[in-house]
Order: sequence, then structure tokens, then C-alpha cells
Amino acid sequence: DVKPNPDPNPNPKPDPKPDPKPDPKPDPTPDPTPTPVPEKRITPSTAAVLNMAATLPLVFDAELNSIRERLNIMKASPHNNNVWGTTYNTRNNVTTDAGAGFEQTLTGMTVGIDSRNGIPEGIATLGAFMGYSHSHIGFDRGGHGSVGSYFLGGYVSWEHESGFYLDGIVKLNRFESNVAGKMSSGGAASGSYRSNGLGGHIETGMRFTDGNWNLTPYASLTGFTADNPEYHLSNGMESKSVDTRSIYRELGATLSYNMRLGNGMEVEPWLKAAVRKEFVDDNRVKVNNDGNFVNDLSGRRGIYQAGIKASFSSSLSGHLGVGYSHGAGVESPWNAVAGVNWSF
Repeated sequence: DVKPNPDPNPNPKPDPKPDPKPDPKPDPTPDPTPTPVPEKRITPSTAAVLNMAATLPLVFDAELNSIRERLNIMKASPHNNNVWGTTYNTRNNVTTDAGAGFEQTLTGMTVGIDSRNGIPEGIATLGAFMGYSHSHIGFDRGGHGSVGSYFLGGYVSWEHESGFYLDGIVKLNRFESNVAGKMSSGGAASGSYRSNGLGGHIETGMRFTDGNWNLTPYASLTGFTADNPEYHLSNGMESKSVDTRSIYRELGATLSYNMRLGNGMEVEPWLKAAVRKEFVDDNRVKVNNDGNFVNDLSGRRGIYQAGIKASFSSSLSGHLGVGYSHGAGVESPWNAVAGVNWSF
């Protein structure tokens, strides 16, 4: 029985039947177009004020590093009286959420005197220092500034014969700041002011020795604060740093290798790596009646350094060092230091 094709009796009622009432019904009224929120942008003169406020902790830190390096290179050296000097140059490229953006180039010199004396099961060191640094600050939004810093202070160190040590530093600063910013109209807005700073540093670590190799892991805590001057720019802008503080911890290690050359000179190249954590995130700056802006440089920063120290004779020694660091809104593409020590 052959079935014809096509079927002569098709079904006139196809199934399923289409729904003549689709659901859900479209909404004929579209949502209103959202209104864009313009990005808040501070004026160039406001940015200049924020830049200057963010600079002081960086100045303090660069100067402090010259004393820290002094304490580090004298570890395990003979106990003598010493006169020493260090010169250094560093660059910081800085950006903060508040709108501060600048490049700081600092050059400074530190001189000091200390006495290392033998005590039961170790050596104690007592020293004093003074110095000066100058920073040139180039503003990303136009203009420039400068900070002249005079400082003095003292330090103590205790080294146990096991390799354990404890260092302490206290430092006072007098800052002289000048700012020459730009206004939105292109004109200049300048001013100057003076301020004082106070800071301290505590570090502890352990020096492990295996033959000529030395490994020194350490931990440190540093704090700094400055007073809050109120000053005016030539365009009438009024500024006051409500808070200028820095508190950070640092964890790191130094690896060195001591060797004696054929001419009797001793040299010790070294490498250092550390991680720094800045805790202060609310350094406020008041500008006119616009409220408080916040310079936030909190967060972690990686620090990498290398150097060499050498003893040329029983009374004369010197050292060289370079470094790089990055993180928490600050990049330091270079940090160079050179120093000399005379023992008597």
C-alpha cells in the first residue's frame, strides 16, 4: 500500500498554536539617560601646596638613611673614636590620590662623631651628628619648590658578641620651604614658610657569620612628625598642614662578604633587600575654605640596595652605596651615597 506524497488530507489545525498575547509587555518609556559626574580636578596652586606638604617626610627619611648606613657599616668593627662624613643624592617621583604629583631631587651631607667602647659581652656606641640637605621639587601641574633642611641628633648602639644588636636614633629638623606654583590662569603663586620636625628610629637584628659570609636580618620602626605652619601664597590662597606624620616598619636582610686583598686592604661588598610598610594614611592639608585634602602615601614599598665598604688603613675607611625603591605612591629610581671614616 503506497502512501501518496504529498498527503492529500493535511491537518488544517497545526499545533502548537501561537500565543497572540506575548508576555511580558515591553515598557514603552525608556530609562532616563544618566548624567555624567565630572572628574574632580584640583587647581595647579592647590596641587603645589599639597606637593610641599608631602615632601617633608621624604626629606627626613633621606637624611635618616645616612645615619642608618653609618650604624650598619660599623657593625663588628674595632672599638675606636671616629669622625665620619657622608654625602648623598636621591630622587623621588611621587603621586598621591589627593592630586599631589612631583619629582624631588635631594642632595645632602651628614657629619658625625662617635665612640665605640667595649662592655661586658659586647660593644656600646654613642654618637652625635648634624647636617644639611637641599631638595628641588618640580610640580607635575607646573611650577617648582625647594626645601632647605638643617638637622642634628644623636644615636646609640649596643652589639652583643653573639651578633645581636639594637640601634636607636633621635633627629631634629628645621625646614625652610619655598613654593612657586602656577594658577589656572597661568600666573604665578609663590610663598615661603618655616617648620620644625622631630623623628626617631629603632632597629634590632642579628648578624650571622659563616667564614667570610655575613647575613643580617633586621626589623625596624621609624616615626616622624612636623609642626603645622599656616602660610599664604601671593594669589591670596591660604594653606595649613593639619597633619604631617610618618610611621613605618621595615623588615629586611643584608648579605655581605668580607675579604682581604693582597695589599692588606679589606673590602666588604654587600646586598640589601627590605619591605617597608607606611601606616599613616591621613596627612591632611587645609586649603582656603575648601576643606581638608589628604596626602596618602600609605602602603608597602620594596627597597633594594648594594654597596661596598673598604678599610684603606687602620685609621681610614670609606663606603659607596646605590639603591632603588618603589611602592605606595613613591618611586626612587636612584639613591647614591658615599662616605668616609677616620678612627683615632
